[in-house]
Parts: sequence; C-alpha cells; structure tokens
Amino acid sequence: MKLNIIFLLIGLVLTVVSKMMQFVFKSKIGDIIVIPAAIFFVLAILFSISKYSDLLKQENGIYQIVIIAFFACLAVASFQVMMILLIGHHNKIGWVLIIPFVISVGIFIKKWISTFS
Repeated sequence: MKLNIIFLLIGLVLTVVSKMMQFVFKSKIGDIIVIPAAIFFVLAILFSISKYSDLLKQENGIYQIVIIAFFACLAVASFQVMMILLIGHHNKIGWVLIIPFVISVGIFIKKWISTFS
C-alpha cells in the first residue's frame, strides 16, 4: 500500500473520531484530534506528489523529505490551533499564531523551490 493512501486513511479515521467526540460526546478532545488529522492529510498530499515521493530513492532524500514535511505540518498545525482559538473559542490570542504560520509557509516554499528547481 502506498504511503499517501496510508496517511489518508489515518487522517480520515482521526477526522471521524474527532467529529464524534465534538458533536456526539460534546468533548473538547475532538478539537485536539483535528490537529493530527490535518497533519496526516498534509502528508497524504505531499506523498501523492511524484517528485516528492521520488526523493525516497535518492541518497539524501530522506533528509529533504523530513525538512519539507516538518514545515508543511507545522504550518497546518499552527493554522489549525489559530482557527480553533479564534473561531471555536473566540479567543483573540489566536492571532499570535499567524507568526509561526507565515514563517513555516515561507520556509516550506523556500525548501520546496530549492529542492525541486
């Protein structure tokens, strides 16, 4: 089974569990489970790109994969937490998380361009 399918299935399971916890059981744990679900969706998208998954075959490809995935996942996680705080809890402190989001997206784009250009 391909890595992107495995990550996608894990993300779907976590999403279903999260929504059940949020809406059926009225639990705040559902908010937290959304974050790893989003991270697994990011990994599924990354590994569905053939250029990215081809890095596994290169000598130093694992290092590049980890760096790119780390900053992509960090961007998504900070965005998720920011939205949970701003929209879900009406807490304006969530705006602070725009800083790590923008920095992570910038580093991700820089690494992506330098790796694949």
